[in-house]
Amino acid sequence: MNSVRERIETQFSNKVYPNPVDPKIARQFVAGIERFRKEYIFHHYFWILGDNSEFSGSWYETRDPNSTETIVGRFPQFSASRLASIAEFRLPHIRAAGRRFFLENPWQKRVRLLEIISDVVKERFWLLCAAKMYETGQSASEAIGETDEEIDFPLVNAMYLEELNRELRFPSPSWAGDLNGERFVPHGVFLDVEPFNFPGAIPMDMATKALAMGNAVILKPSPKASLCGYLVWESIKIAFERVGINWHGVVNYAPGDAEVVDAFLSSPEIAGMSFTGSSAVFHDIKERHGQILRHGWRGKAKLVTGSAETSGVNTFIVCADTDPVYAANEYVKSFVGRSGQKCSSARIAFVDMKLYSLFMAAVVERLEQIHYGDVRKGADLGAMITAADSKKLSRQIEELKNAGLVRVYREKPITRVSNNDFPPTVLEYTDSAYNERAVRTLMNTEFFGPVSTVVPFRNLDKVERMCNVTNFALTGSVFCRDIGTLERVLNFIPAGNLYWNRKCTGALVEMECFGGLRSASSPNGVKGKHALTLFGSDVTFSGFYPEKVDNEYKEAAREMFTRNGFNLSKW
Repeated sequence: MNSVRERIETQFSNKVYPNPVDPKIARQFVAGIERFRKEYIFHHYFWILGDNSEFSGSWYETRDPNSTETIVGRFPQFSASRLASIAEFRLPHIRAAGRRFFLENPWQKRVRLLEIISDVVKERFWLLCAAKMYETGQSASEAIGETDEEIDFPLVNAMYLEELNRELRFPSPSWAGDLNGERFVPHGVFLDVEPFNFPGAIPMDMATKALAMGNAVILKPSPKASLCGYLVWESIKIAFERVGINWHGVVNYAPGDAEVVDAFLSSPEIAGMSFTGSSAVFHDIKERHGQILRHGWRGKAKLVTGSAETSGVNTFIVCADTDPVYAANEYVKSFVGRSGQKCSSARIAFVDMKLYSLFMAAVVERLEQIHYGDVRKGADLGAMITAADSKKLSRQIEELKNAGLVRVYREKPITRVSNNDFPPTVLEYTDSAYNERAVRTLMNTEFFGPVSTVVPFRNLDKVERMCNVTNFALTGSVFCRDIGTLERVLNFIPAGNLYWNRKCTGALVEMECFGGLRSASSPNGVKGKHALTLFGSDVTFSGFYPEKVDNEYKEAAREMFTRNGFNLSKW
């Protein structure tokens, strides 16, 4: 057992999430908030590319969703021509810095770098929690849970890197060579297009996967969570400095909106991209930029996708032989957390008619128990990230109502203090006849807020037919006791992460590696250790020693290959 795996097993087996109500924890949290307000809030932040800072006379702002008059940070906006100029002049230097990073730092040192990144995040834990609450409106428990993942991802990626490079090779037969091995080489420069709803954990995972394989990386945070993205960049930079590796050009920071993505991906210097966001946006990016030949480690290739997690229409099935109150509690947790702004939320709940009334009554009761308001004052959930997101959700509901597909079953009463506010809402499917067009519309409408639709059913045939027409397959839950029912659902429910008798959110790092099927993930279903290999290319080597060389020569040759990252056959 290697040291990284030992550390992870110890850390995960002893995992206990801090309770923000505990007085000692509360004091640490308050200290983190005070530090955030003193050192980070309401400052101007520049782009950091290579050895240079890029700034502009034009700025955009991020604001506290629960107190929209509070400006969290200001970030530069560039014209299209300036963006093109930045990409043209900076990206070749970033690509060169990435090549030096790979050549000068073998995988063993990169393993150590990732371990130190994890340590840095742990030291900055409460500061990072505070940033998530202020800029994205997460509750205290949500911020704690995500920041814990921000600690875990670098460590798990270090373990993956070590395992990939220590796997034993089969030796070459005598007629094929005296020695053989493989190594992983980077693609080049990765652009990480980051989400606002998980602004710490997902960017950290994407960045450390790219760095593990020796790539340079450009962190491109959402314009809704740009300061959280800066703190991810800063944590990585601190770790580089501790390990004694030059970070300039290897880890870069460039927040902004879609025009920033377009400017960078228009350059052949960008070899790969990671993306989290709308499936429609991801498809559009691939259509516009997917055919450009790009500079790789050697030669050229089309744009590589390191990882892509997109939104989902996730299914939640409640059968007649389960506890309706327990299932209802798990259901509500599955669609109201983070104000419903997460791709894994339960969007469609299929509920057996035999317990439909009991289930819906329990849902209403659970909604009443939720404390809606300012998360910094202890609320369970609060406003959506922007007023535009709230208005979009209202339009989507009206469109489904006008089409005769749903009615509002329950809308939680709330006190509105912001245009970003949106009440947790349960819709009920009203088209009792099986209408193919209506079903397709319902099963492919992507809500991104605290809204979910309940569909009653009498047998699983209806559920299976409806599941078969969705384009999405990210997460799902099934609540049942009967093993035969479970077996059937396992084979038709559209989910890359499937849960039994529990909510469909809250995947755990390494134990429940996150990622979906169909349009929900790209490349399709690749996750865990296998996902790390998407950030690099596998190069194999085999051959013969020259004739009449001594053992000293052979040992020098093997040492050279090992120094350059080759894992040679040990047999």
